[in-house]
Amino acid sequence: MLDEPAAFGASGHVAAWVGVGGPGLGPHGEDEWLQVGLATFGDSHDGRLYYELARPDQAPQYTELASGIRPGQRLRVAVLELPFAPDTWIVVSPAGIAGPFYLPRSHLAWEPIATAESYAAGTRCNRYAYHFGGLQLAKGDGRWHTMRRASTLEDPGWRLRRHGASSFSATAD
Repeated sequence: MLDEPAAFGASGHVAAWVGVGGPGLGPHGEDEWLQVGLATFGDSHDGRLYYELARPDQAPQYTELASGIRPGQRLRVAVLELPFAPDTWIVVSPAGIAGPFYLPRSHLAWEPIATAESYAAGTRCNRYAYHFGGLQLAKGDGRWHTMRRASTLEDPGWRLRRHGASSFSATAD
């Protein structure tokens, strides 16, 4: 579950998302990923629910699912591999199901990711505050399991605060 941020910035964007894959993680070191989350652009305080798909030899595709997401609004989102079709993924959100998307060599190859990010053109940083709660992983047995282990990557000026095994807040001042 994601809470839409209080986001402020003259340029660029802030985003929080869950997904799989990443730059260089596809076949032959190509970029390949699927993520779903919230993004806010420029000075707007309205968030957008989106998914982004990157496939080998193609530019990443950003697809907006909903707009007008207000600060404090909670959304439940997921990226799932179809149990009957390895390397085939879907996005689940309040807007419905998107996909399926075929991502070659992704089956059992990637760790799940939950992240918040900021991009600002120039030197000014964008402020944000996102909360991730109830993070779970779908296992092969069809049940959901609370996320227990996590690696933390944190840049200077950003803060990550854990709220138990499956929740955290990410902020940038």
